[in-house]
Amino acid sequence: MLPDSSHPLAAPGPRRGFLATAVLVLLCLPLPVPLPPPVSSPPRLVLWAWERPEDLRFLEGHAVDVAFLLATLDLTEEDVHVLPRRQPLRVPSGTALKATVRLQMLPGSSFARFGPERLEALAGHLDSLVRRRPDVTALQLDFDARASEHDAYVDLLQRLRARLPPGMPLSITGLASWCVPGSWIVRAPVDEVVPQLFRMGPEGPVWRARFARGLPRPCAGSMGLAMDEWQPVPPGISTLYLFNPRPWTPDAFARAVGETRP
Repeated sequence: MLPDSSHPLAAPGPRRGFLATAVLVLLCLPLPVPLPPPVSSPPRLVLWAWERPEDLRFLEGHAVDVAFLLATLDLTEEDVHVLPRRQPLRVPSGTALKATVRLQMLPGSSFARFGPERLEALAGHLDSLVRRRPDVTALQLDFDARASEHDAYVDLLQRLRARLPPGMPLSITGLASWCVPGSWIVRAPVDEVVPQLFRMGPEGPVWRARFARGLPRPCAGSMGLAMDEWQPVPPGISTLYLFNPRPWTPDAFARAVGETRP
């Protein structure tokens, strides 16, 4: 309702007094204390368990996943030689297990020369390996695809995605050079790309400096480090895979936890 304009305006004196009192009250209030910047949560740890005896039962009570080498596939254009894991792996009951499969091209062969039938057969091999392990919660491929092999690798991943059980996450490891804007990797139908920022040779410091403030998509979120080539974890990493050149021990795990906690 609009005010009645026929009423006289209030005297100016009391209004000034009210304002002065309000200002005095405000001046007496304590100044607000600035809030500290939010502390980001430490990344979830995933321990890589490679082809060697690993006893990880000391992880009992820790929220840690294990990505174990399930098999290595030696590939040629004509054949697939499956080398299953032969070393024992002991983990606490209830540990989330991710199966890692290493793909290796034998000398003289190229993944780029794999035709549709060979790719479909390879996807079938990989799917069969996972289905034999009902305790596995995700599949990860470890393949250092050369530039000429990128298209065929994407084709394989598409075929594999169509075969895997519904809801089975598909992850791949990656080279640092794959994690640049406009990379071919955006075409890969995967849930996770894990760039391995170790064993990178002379260009390692350049890539580490480039990613010091975070990894660009599609590699944002996950990364892999080695315990013997430690570096600060960039911001934005929610899942950190750790490779240890020696068998995991409680001391090595404690060091990993300490390095990733503020």
